[in-house]
Amino acid sequence: ITSVRGDDASLDRAARFFVEGFWAASTTTDTGGALTDRDRDQLAALQRDDMIARYGETVGARRLRSSLFVAEDPSSGAIAGCVGVEMALVDPSRGRVLSRAQSEKLFSDELNSMGARERGTYRKMSAAELTEALFPEYKCLALLANLAVAPAARGSGLGRRLCARCDEAADDWELPAIMLQVELANAPARKLYEAAGYGAVFADEGASALRVKPGGADLRLESVPSTLLLMGKGV
Repeated sequence: ITSVRGDDASLDRAARFFVEGFWAASTTTDTGGALTDRDRDQLAALQRDDMIARYGETVGARRLRSSLFVAEDPSSGAIAGCVGVEMALVDPSRGRVLSRAQSEKLFSDELNSMGARERGTYRKMSAAELTEALFPEYKCLALLANLAVAPAARGSGLGRRLCARCDEAADDWELPAIMLQVELANAPARKLYEAAGYGAVFADEGASALRVKPGGADLRLESVPSTLLLMGKGV
């Protein structure tokens, strides 16, 4: 399991795998039909944009770090699994999770509203210290996302190993806990996360989830009611 560069080519490859390992092989696909090549291409473009926002290379240093990991089949070199982890702001008591990009914007907006002298007092703070000082309702934690395992590799323990790699990153970043969001109805994923040590923290019964409606001229993503679980554990 290796960390991939956040360049366009690497993220495009990971995004195309994610379409096959997650969208095409899970409950996110409507039972009305299989994904077409056009569906796959459009989903891959959307997924690539999401991965660029989360894990892409940027000019200048980020306040909040992120990594995307992939596991490759040693015989074919094809991706067998992927997972991402990012530093994010989380309010566990309300189940509110901000992505790394949203969290960065919150920090930037707040710091840019200050004068130079006031802003200087926060310059050397870590992300966790800055969160506690400016947004005490949140905690700066690790957020696991974009976990997918190829159908042929399921049951091999790869999912657990990918989760463990995210634990290592959170520990390297000196964060106290790692969180994730998963649909209550996704029993196989919940079983994996529970086996990896995660426990339920908050259930949002008024959440929604995306489903693919395959086979049309253009990709259709439908929002459906869902219960979203926030799960977490210490690292």
